[in-house]
Formats: sequence, C-alpha cells, structure tokens
Amino acid sequence: MTLRNHFHTMIHLVFLCFCITTFSSLAADTISGNATLSGDQTIVSSGGNFELGFFTPGNSSKHYIGIWYKKVSKKTVVWVANRETPVSDKNSAQLKILEGNLVLLNESQTKIWSTDTNSTASDVVAVLLDDGNLVLRDGSESNSSISQPLWESFDNPADTWFARRKDCL
Repeated sequence: MTLRNHFHTMIHLVFLCFCITTFSSLAADTISGNATLSGDQTIVSSGGNFELGFFTPGNSSKHYIGIWYKKVSKKTVVWVANRETPVSDKNSAQLKILEGNLVLLNESQTKIWSTDTNSTASDVVAVLLDDGNLVLRDGSESNSSISQPLWESFDNPADTWFARRKDCL
C-alpha cells in the first residue's frame, strides 16, 4: 500500500467515525442522555407527524425550541419551550438531558429552560410521540411506552389544543 493510499484510507476512516458518531447521537424520535440538539438538528415522531427543533418565527432573529406539524407545508408550530427566553444563536445553544431533565442552554451555556422534574431516574430520555406530545421518561424501564412520563409537554401551555388519547376514551 502506498503512502497516498494509506492517507486516503485514514481520511475515510476518520470520516466514517465522524458520521457514525453524529448520526447515532440522535435517534429519530429521541434525545438520550449522551445527545444534544442544536442548529438545524431535529427529531421526528415515529410516524412522521411532528418535528421538534429550533425555529425562527417570521422575520425575527430569535430562535425557539418548538414542535410543529411535519407533514404540513407551512410550518405550523404547536408548542414552544422557551417562549419567554429566546436564543440568539441556535448553533451555540443546546437542548439536552442534564441531571434528569430536558434543558435548553443558551449561547453562554446558561440554562434558560428546563422540565424541572424531581426525578431520581438515571437514564432519562425525551421522546417526541406521534400525537405531538414530548415526554420525558425513564429510559431504563423495559416497557417505556406504557410507563408514566416524568414530564410531558401536554401538561404545559401551548397555542394549540390536542386531544389526549386517554381523554378520548
């Protein structure tokens, strides 16, 4: 193997490692303890109905974390986390799991929004459900789909009314 071929092989391996690390840090609908969401990264509910990420309303220069309909051509935001405290730079801000909570850190890495649970769970995950509800769960539970959420966006103010499954029964 020539030096040039060895160099190209090393470059490809580094690129592959970067891609695997980047793409495995966020599951399609989940933010886990080792992942952060920033910039243009989003998560999408398992059925593709809703998307969560940073958005900028209208001509504003401020950015918010929100949930919007994924399948509607005009972005229709249905829930906003940091409506009182927007961020200026979505590339430096981070949404992540920290000390058992989902938190939003601004450009200075100061916490500006949090789920503020008193959970003692060590393996917390945030999951965007296909009904538009963002839930914080104990990821170590074997059947988390039926477990009681530690926190959920449906219990927090929004501009859009959602019918909860259990309310419709």
